[in-house]
This record gives sequence, C-alpha cells and structure tokens, in this order.
Amino acid sequence: MSELDHPGGAPASAREKSAEKPGKRGDTRARLMEAAERLFGARGLHAVTLKEINAAAGQRNESALHYHFGSKARLVDAILNTRVAAIDRVRVKRVEALVGSGRENDIAEILRATFEPLTGLLDTEEGVRFVRFAAQVLNDPDHDLPTVAIRSGFEGIARANGLIMAALGDLPPEIAIQRQRLLVEMVLTSLAIWTRRSDAMTNDAARAFFVSSLFDAMAGALTAPVSDETLAALRESMKD
Repeated sequence: MSELDHPGGAPASAREKSAEKPGKRGDTRARLMEAAERLFGARGLHAVTLKEINAAAGQRNESALHYHFGSKARLVDAILNTRVAAIDRVRVKRVEALVGSGRENDIAEILRATFEPLTGLLDTEEGVRFVRFAAQVLNDPDHDLPTVAIRSGFEGIARANGLIMAALGDLPPEIAIQRQRLLVEMVLTSLAIWTRRSDAMTNDAARAFFVSSLFDAMAGALTAPVSDETLAALRESMKD
C-alpha cells in the first residue's frame, strides 16, 4: 500500500520519521549556530572554517552547514537575525513602557530602553557569547552592523530610533544619524572589551558601575554641542 492509498496518509512509521525530521533539522541548525557564534566570537569571521564549525557542532557530515545555511555569510546573518529578534522583543516592551509613562522625551530613559537589552547580555554566558560575536561582525569589513541595526525592520529598533531622533530635533539629521551609529559601535565594542575581564561574570558591583558609566558616556556623546568645525565639515561633505 502506498502513502497515498493509506487511510491516514503515510503509514505510522513513515509519519513518525517525518515528524522527527523538522525537530532534528532544528536541533542541528541550532547547534551549528551556537558553535559558529562561539568560534566567530573568539577568533573572528574569516579565521574560522566551515569544517571547524561542523566539527564543533558534532556534525560528521561536512555538508551539514551548507545544507542548512548555504554559505558562511548566510550563517552569520542567521545568527544575527535570531539574536537581534530576541533582543528586540525586550526592547519593544521597554519602549512601550517608556511611552506609557510619559518619559519619551527623556534622553537618558530613551537610551536605557534602547540599550539595556544589550547591556543585560553581560549577565549570562549565552549573552556574553553573542556580544563577542557581534563585536567581530562590527569589525568585519564585509558587514555594516550599525547600518543594519539602524535600518532594520525590527520594531523596537525603529521605535527607539524614532524617539532618539525626536529628542535630538535641534541637531541636523545627518549628525543625529551619525551619532546613533557611533553609539552602536561604542556600546558593542565596550561590552566586548568588558567580557575579556577575568571577573566579568562574577563581579556584579564592578559590572553595574561599568554599565552605569557607559550610559553616562552615551548620553554625553549623543547630546554634546555640535562644534563649528563639525558643521563646516558637514557642509563640505554635502557638496559632492
């Protein structure tokens, strides 16, 4: 009897195997992403081979990574999209709470709603792993992480950027956008450097002081007066 002829569709054994496959594929995909994130974060994107990722994920089939992602670039994108989506869900809730409290014009509160979902990653080993990975992506010439973060379709990022732009309404938009980009670079780089400390996961007081100081620096960088030199340089850059 064929699968089409069987009253329930496929025979029971075939249905069970079919039901197992998506889970197995998902597990394999997750293991590959976790292994790649760890290796990329430690050594950089170009220093890690697909063979090493397959081995670290426990995959004897060397084509496993290519089957699930197609290329190293798509693997990097998959890790970013998965992680950023999870972070952004937290950010959406923070932004909604901020707006609901009527503090959407407070730049310090906007920054905390925007970036605490990132700084909070320092509290877990999984979060630290992503911070190190993201910093490597940031430093890779083939990726433009700040632009991706600012222009992505993620709701939390879009709403937070809108609040920042509104709060910086007196600044030329080119300068406001550039400062947002600098914030992304500053935060990711600073967090990655922090994770190198031997007590990064154990010294809660030092970590809290570091994060608080980072937010002070972010607020200062975002709201600093624009110098005449910068305005002149901006005008010159717009002539082309």
